[in-house]
Parts: sequence; C-alpha cells; structure tokens
Amino acid sequence: MDADDLHAAHAARWRAVDPLLPAPPPPQPDPLTVPDGAGWIRRVLLDPNAVSSTWTALRNHVLTAHVAGPDPAAALGALIDRWEGLGFGPPDDDESVAEVIWPSRDVEPVLALARHGFAPAVAVAIGRTGRAVPATVPGLRIRPVGGADVAVAAAFGLEIVRYDAQFGALGERESTAARLTESFTEAALREQPTTWLAVLDGRPVGMVAIDPPSYATGTRSLCNALAVGYLGSMFVDPSVRSGGVGSALHAHADAALLAAGAELTLLHHAVPNPRSTPFWYRQGYRPLWTHWQRRPAVRRL
Repeated sequence: MDADDLHAAHAARWRAVDPLLPAPPPPQPDPLTVPDGAGWIRRVLLDPNAVSSTWTALRNHVLTAHVAGPDPAAALGALIDRWEGLGFGPPDDDESVAEVIWPSRDVEPVLALARHGFAPAVAVAIGRTGRAVPATVPGLRIRPVGGADVAVAAAFGLEIVRYDAQFGALGERESTAARLTESFTEAALREQPTTWLAVLDGRPVGMVAIDPPSYATGTRSLCNALAVGYLGSMFVDPSVRSGGVGSALHAHADAALLAAGAELTLLHHAVPNPRSTPFWYRQGYRPLWTHWQRRPAVRRL
C-alpha cells in the first residue's frame, strides 16, 4: 500500500467513526514504515518558564501515524516498535513523555497503545454550543474578571493545576503562578469579557475562562467545523461543590460562546479526574481526541 492509498484508507476509517474529525494530515517526507502503516516522529523541547511547560513534560516525543489494512492495531504496534528502537533518552527521565494523540472513537488500533504501556491521560472533549441549561443558585452572582480580580482567578487556576497534577500528565512549575497571572491579566483587558468569577454571598467561589472563535485559533485543526470555541478552565471551590455553581458557570460560558458565534466548544480534561470527567459529560460533551501517554517515555519493564 503506497502512502496515498494508506492515507485514503486511514481517512476513510476516521470519517466512518466520527464525522466531527478533521481530515488526517497528509503524508510527510521520510516516514517510518511498516506493512499497512506509516509514522512521523517529532521531538519537542519546552522552556520550563513557558506557559506550555505546566501542561506536559519538558521533553516530548510524539508519533503521528497512519494505519489501515485488516489489522490496524498490528500496524500501529509495529510502528511503535520502530519508534522505540530510535531511543527516548535515559529510562529514569521523568521530564520525558512519549505521546500518541488518537481519535477517541477510532478504537480498533488502540490495543497496540495499551500493550506498549501507554494510558489515556488527557481528552479533548467536544460539545454543541448553546445547549447548557442555566442552574439557579440563590445568592450567586457571575461577573467578569477585572484587573483587581486577576490574583483570585490565577489562584483558582493554580488549584486546577495542583489537583490535576495528581494524575501525572501535568504539574506545577516555578513559573506556573506567574504565567497564569499573565494569562488572566491579558484576558481581563479584552474588549469583551471571556473570564468570569462566581461570587456567592460576596465570596468568590469559582471561575470560568473561555476563548471565543476569534481567539481559539489553535482549535481549528482539531475538528471538522469552522466556528469553534474553547473552554480553557473552570474551578469551583470544594466547599460549594454539588450545589449548582459549576453548572451555572458553564451555562454562562456556553451562552457567551454561542453569542460569539461558536458552533462547537472544545475543552481539555484529565481522563482520570473523578470530578471533571463525569461533570463535563453530564453537560453534553464527549471525547473527540485522546492523548495516550507514557511517562517517562522509556517503557519500564
């Protein structure tokens, strides 16, 4: 099977399993090849002071694969074997991660990932914008984050990082608090609000942040739609959880994204998170992409 035929078969399987997937990337030069499979690798080195370093390891080894034929799991497994043969560095390097980002509904090949020690770490979830049902919480007010609120919003963002760090995909760095503060400061200066605080009886108890389609340019390659919004973060203080604050914040964000023209909304969440995963799926989201990761990158036998 030549590269074009492989790409066509791979794309056809994606279209069949999930119409919201984009077309897979075209074949690139110098692939790793196996029967019924081709793959391209890249290594990404991150600055520990960059905002992106909070969300992953500093040394990322990423495989993009096209697989087809009667046994796509075998093809993907053979590609991973070849990839591993190229080496990932020291076996005890916890700042290294091997990652394959795969469509969540294309389940036929993923047995190969599980058998090579990869686990679902992060999901990109998708939902139709404008379907949220507002919750009524007595005494709750949702208002935009202003300059005086940045410290509170950043502290809530830091709590998200610290909680999700327990699941292994991300972690707090010395730069995290400063980068979050910069991000919320920038958001507070936007012409239209994109970050809000939930205030209950005068006390901030939650936060939600979005990027409308005009800002969410990085999401356009993730799904088959033109107008895509992004829900970047949401936090609810543990003392008021299960009281409707999260649903009220989400409905507020959903309405703002709809008003900004978003047809679909994307968000990231840690797959093992026992709070966010069921919450988002109750709100009408479902997984679109799964980040299968192995950290450290070298498989421990």
